[in-house]
Amino acid sequence: MAALLKTISLLLIAAIIAAGAALVPVHIRSVDQAVIEWLGLNGQSAGSKVWEVLNAAQVGPAQHLIAATEQQESTLIEMSQRTDQLLNDQPNYRITGGPAPVFESFLRNAHPDGMPPETPNAVLSMLLPRSERALLSKELEQSSNANVAALLATRNLRGLVQLHPADHAAGAPYDAGVLTLALLVEGDYFDPALSQQLGVLASEATRGNLSAISAYERFAVATLSLGRRLDFRSLASLGEITSSLDDWAQMAELFRTRPSSISQLYSVLRFSREVAPVYNYVAAQPETASADLALALRNGPDATRHLLASVQPVFQAKSLLAQTIERLTPYRPIWLNELSAATKPLALLLKFGLLALAGLFFALAMGAAWRGSMPKGAATVSRHNPAVLARDAFISMVVALTLWTLVEPDVLKSEGETFDSAPRIEFAVADTLQSLKSPVKAMQDLNQVTLLVLALFFIVQLVIYCFCLIKLREIAKQSLSANLKLRLLENEDQLFDFGLYVGLGGTVLSLILVAVGIVEASLMAAYASTLFGIIFVALLKVLHLRPYRRKLILEAGANTGPQSTLMKDIEL
Repeated sequence: MAALLKTISLLLIAAIIAAGAALVPVHIRSVDQAVIEWLGLNGQSAGSKVWEVLNAAQVGPAQHLIAATEQQESTLIEMSQRTDQLLNDQPNYRITGGPAPVFESFLRNAHPDGMPPETPNAVLSMLLPRSERALLSKELEQSSNANVAALLATRNLRGLVQLHPADHAAGAPYDAGVLTLALLVEGDYFDPALSQQLGVLASEATRGNLSAISAYERFAVATLSLGRRLDFRSLASLGEITSSLDDWAQMAELFRTRPSSISQLYSVLRFSREVAPVYNYVAAQPETASADLALALRNGPDATRHLLASVQPVFQAKSLLAQTIERLTPYRPIWLNELSAATKPLALLLKFGLLALAGLFFALAMGAAWRGSMPKGAATVSRHNPAVLARDAFISMVVALTLWTLVEPDVLKSEGETFDSAPRIEFAVADTLQSLKSPVKAMQDLNQVTLLVLALFFIVQLVIYCFCLIKLREIAKQSLSANLKLRLLENEDQLFDFGLYVGLGGTVLSLILVAVGIVEASLMAAYASTLFGIIFVALLKVLHLRPYRRKLILEAGANTGPQSTLMKDIEL
């Protein structure tokens, strides 16, 4: 009865510690929603960012931020009132998107009576008419900015591949793109270093440098992709966070490949103030990026930057155990959210440490149940025996890894392929020729999933190895004759071969899981299960079982008399 109570108590302690570990909001391959929400509560809110933009009279950017951050109804009404007030005071803001002196001056000269209400506010649509481009080019020719002059000199650039120069019948898009760039440079929306780099590139292209012409054309195409979707003030604000020509091209690619998420992408770029993290995140998480970024945007710039820096999706509780644990989140200490947000490696260490501690109490509970099931007076191995200590430690590791994979099943999924929106041409002949060179198909590269599965199989075999050593120790401590001990060893043959059975079972199970798609690990991990079983069973039998049997055989031979010791034991 005492053993039963002890076992139940240890199991309850293990369950409580495991629940505590589950409350740590950190995951290996994802970001916990609680961390995102905590950053939203303790950092700058999305609403304050919108008001910051509205107070600067940037109507166009504010409308994108409002659409992407999903403000509360009361706040949304106040923002709408502020927007209407700005548009009533400055009707041109409906077209320009906000203060833009150079562009506003051009609009006043081109349309002294104002723009019709139905006029679209995209920059490109303003500059496609020939008369508009002619007027704007004359105004920009008065600029004292050398980089603007270099850009205007490329209007009739020869050697273009995708576009046509301005003097061509179909040259309106290219000319509109060049004039848009000139407007951004004239308004100082680009960093001076970037403007200088763009001016040098334009000058090289004018001289006929083919590589410069190609690079300049790509930049013009990127400008068209952005200009046909954004008003001028919104486009200018993206120019302010652009630090290189590649940044401009990456933003254009994002807008071109996700035309239904313009406001979201724009808002993420504004919150991030950097282009590369946004581009890398969308490329790494093409399927979940929209939903996860929407959650981060609602929680403000700090939450958005944290999600982008992680390059991981937001955690989704897919397993039943994970969904059950979610009900415990109201009891989570706040400092755990802060720890996970500030130092993820430390939070991971804490979580795994608690899971290992829960596994240790589980191992102690199993040990108590084992001792309680043995008959009274039977010799048992000391709890301080190295084999017992090793067994408990390895069991705790197995329990920790098992619980983690149950709570976070995505840990057994391989990393997704890198998102590539560009067209690709794949040649099957290349793979065929490669297969002819080698008759054996190459194994998959090692990855985190493979290493995790290998570690799990290895630790399981260590646990079985320790169990067998403990059983050998128990038999050695029995006050029995050598012959009876030999018969007990024969009775435990199945236990000593248990590692082989588990190894074979692990291989078969792994192959099934890989075939079904539940686990995406290398086939090497599946075959390693059998290999580990063979190695540990061989070590057990060669290094421990064989020497001990030899000792018992010698003892039995030394005590052999007229009657065998075995017959005496039977008669007794």
